[in-house]
Amino acid sequence: MSFLYLTLRAMALVVLLAIGAGCSGDAMLPLLTEFEHAAPGSNEARPIWPSPPEPMRIAYLGSIRSEDEFNPRGSFWRRLAAMVTGAEGARFIRPAALCIAGATLAVADPGASAVHVLNLETRSWTVVGANRDLVSPVGVACLPDGRIVVADSVRQALVVYAPGSKEGSVIATLAALERPTGLAYEPSSGMLWVAETLGHRVRALDLEGREVRRFGSRGVAIGELNHPTRLAADGRGGVWVTDSLNFRVQHFDGQGRPGATLGRPGDRAGSFARPRGLAIDSAGRVFAVDALLDAVQIFDAMGSLLLVFGGRGAGPGEFWLPSDVALDRGGHVFVSDSYNQRIQVFAYHPPEEDAP
Repeated sequence: MSFLYLTLRAMALVVLLAIGAGCSGDAMLPLLTEFEHAAPGSNEARPIWPSPPEPMRIAYLGSIRSEDEFNPRGSFWRRLAAMVTGAEGARFIRPAALCIAGATLAVADPGASAVHVLNLETRSWTVVGANRDLVSPVGVACLPDGRIVVADSVRQALVVYAPGSKEGSVIATLAALERPTGLAYEPSSGMLWVAETLGHRVRALDLEGREVRRFGSRGVAIGELNHPTRLAADGRGGVWVTDSLNFRVQHFDGQGRPGATLGRPGDRAGSFARPRGLAIDSAGRVFAVDALLDAVQIFDAMGSLLLVFGGRGAGPGEFWLPSDVALDRGGHVFVSDSYNQRIQVFAYHPPEEDAP
């Protein structure tokens, strides 16, 4: 390129910088804000569940699709960088598994062969594993020390990322995993639970990757599994398991003994057509995603259906093959709306008896 061309391009960049500095200050709108009842008719844009006059339990807040949408204030600088380097901001391709620890939301995206790490406070967005460590990341767990563990179903291994690092390390002792999919960290025991879909079992590991116990074998009886996929720790040492091809969710205690079972085969509320991700609230209620019903169902710990939210489509509060759900301590529900290429965010208002 000629010196004159480079000089003119540099001058243009200076002008864009000056414009951006003046216009970016008010661009970012708060996403994770408490939804309040608005005027009649506004619920079309911000749906709530259940319908009035019942007390609101779930309210749609917004969605996240891309780095520019997540942090509009920084989008100008990314556009500027893209003009110079050709690099574009990150975006979801097929978001699947979710985990939350503090302000960190990690999203396993097998469509991008990567994990997106979002800071919900600073609005930073980091991509790890792309074109390096990961082939098909389908499970993710957030550890209390900031590390992120990723289950790669094609590599049949777990890959661990230290805070701030884009380079992962494989836990070598787990190379023989049979199609690892779901992951869940259990804080009360310090164990990492791993679902092996083709092994029809669940393993409990310490944080060095050493096996502590395992349970499950293929079958339809209580305590048996048929292609388990997702997991959620119950906060008391046990784990809930999506028993996918048995069309149910099973609970196991810390020793692998079976307990409650939720759901049955079917295409109606309270049933499962393709159960996927799970999350547990502080009262033990189970949030269960069904990909074919395009909905999230909420059960109490004994299996009674409490609420269903969602529906098929691409609008606010609608899903297309959703894959996972996660809860934070601030009363927000995150759902990976996989084929709509977004994460949807909802406010969660538990019954008043749960309030401290």
